[in-house]
Amino acid sequence: MISVIVPVYNVENYLRKCLDSVVHQTYRDLEILIVDDGSTDGSGGICDEYRRDPRVTVFHTENRGLSAARNLALDRAAGDWIGFVDSDDRIEPEMFEALLKGALENGADVAECGYFYEYASSTVPVPARQGIIPAEEAAEALIRGMIQTRVWNKLYRKTCFAGNRFPVGRCFEDIATTHKLVQNCKVAGVPGCFYHYLQRGDSISQRHDAQNLIDYWLSYRQRYEDLKGHISKDAEAQLLKECASAIARTWVWYLKSTPFPAYINEMSGFARDHFSLFGEKGWPVYLRICAFLARFRNKASYATAYGLNQLYRRLKPKYYG
Repeated sequence: MISVIVPVYNVENYLRKCLDSVVHQTYRDLEILIVDDGSTDGSGGICDEYRRDPRVTVFHTENRGLSAARNLALDRAAGDWIGFVDSDDRIEPEMFEALLKGALENGADVAECGYFYEYASSTVPVPARQGIIPAEEAAEALIRGMIQTRVWNKLYRKTCFAGNRFPVGRCFEDIATTHKLVQNCKVAGVPGCFYHYLQRGDSISQRHDAQNLIDYWLSYRQRYEDLKGHISKDAEAQLLKECASAIARTWVWYLKSTPFPAYINEMSGFARDHFSLFGEKGWPVYLRICAFLARFRNKASYATAYGLNQLYRRLKPKYYG
C-alpha cells in the first residue's frame, strides 16, 4: 500500500483539482492522508467532502506549517511506501503506478519521475534522470543534480523516514530533508513527467522577508553540515557554493527585510571561515562579490549588494536573486 500525504492550507481554489487527481489514480491500493493545517478559507470543508472515499483520512489541526502537517501524517502512515502531493498541485493518473513499478522492478528504495512547471500561459517539462543510482552514490548524486531536491516527485520506501522528519516551522524544508531521505538508498529514475507544479506569484519561495531568507540559509547550511565528510571534495565544494548563494540572497535583500542580526553574524562568520576573500575560482562574478561583501556587516555592504542585485536583474531577468 502507498500512503499519499496531502498537506492543505488555504487553497480552496485549487484543492478539488488536486484531490481528484489523487483519488483517481490508476493504482488503487492507496491510503490518502489529508492534513488541513488550520485553513481559514473553505479548504477544510472541501477536505471533508473526500471522506466519502474510504481510503481518505482527514486531520484538522491548528496552523503549524507544511512540515508539521507532513510529519503528523508520516507518524500515522500505514503504507509500505510514502508519496507527497502539495495541495495546489495535481498529478497524472498513472503517477504512483509508474513510480511503484519503477521501484519494484529495480529493487530501489526511492523512485523519481519528472514534473511540469505550470505557468499561467505555458507548461515546461523537467524530466528526471533515467537509470539507477546505487545507494552509496545517492547523496552525492543529489548534490550534482542527478537526483532532484523536490520531495513530491518521488515515491519512498517507508524505511527512508526512520529517524527522519521535516523541520517544523521552516520554509525550504525539501532542501533540509531530501538528502537524508535518499542517502544510502538505491534510486530509480522513471521515464515520464507526472507531477504538475503550479507556479504562483504569492508562493513562499517568491518572498524575500526575513524569515524566508533565514530559512533558505538554514536549510543549505544544514545540508552542508550533514554531508561534509561523507561525499567527495568536489561535492563539498558545491555545497559551499550553495551556502554562498544563500548568503548572497540574504545580502542582496537585507535592506528590504526586517533586521535579524544574530543570523547575519552567523552568515558573515561562515563566509570568513569557509570562503576565500573574493569567493572561489569558477563562481559567478556576482557571487564572488557577495561573498566579499558578506564579510562586512554594515549599511555599505548591504546597499552595495542590493544595488548589484537590481542591476543584475535588469541585465539578466532570470537571475533568481
